[in-house]
Amino acid sequence: MSQALFLDTSGWFAAMSPRERHHGTALAGYEHALRDGDTLVTTNLVLGEMQVLLSRLLGPAHGLEFLDRVREDTRHEVVWCDAELGLAAVDRWLRPFRMERFSLCDAVSFEVMQRRQIHRVLAIDRHFAVAGFEVVGAVPGS
Repeated sequence: MSQALFLDTSGWFAAMSPRERHHGTALAGYEHALRDGDTLVTTNLVLGEMQVLLSRLLGPAHGLEFLDRVREDTRHEVVWCDAELGLAAVDRWLRPFRMERFSLCDAVSFEVMQRRQIHRVLAIDRHFAVAGFEVVGAVPGS
């Protein structure tokens, strides 16, 4: 059954990088979503983080190639953050969770997930679980 899976930087990068501690679990989650025909949803803020990571580790050409591949792959859907989305994310996620170390990118991701009723996320950090989403790609207890 096809669903949507949100792609966070932490899980997506772990799936792409064999050096990452959670690579195997994250890659399995990503490949499972592809096999099931899930729509892979992310934001332009996550793309920005991914492009920077890849550019720093592998060189600028790799960061640009990544952006091109995502744009050309119809299985990936990018939600672009505008002022309304960003402000709603601050009000709904950063203010009430002010004791958490959520980034603006996290908050916008949470807001997109809530609005689109996406319950699962490829991530390896605990922020998404704290916000109430099902984390795919993390090792339990990590």
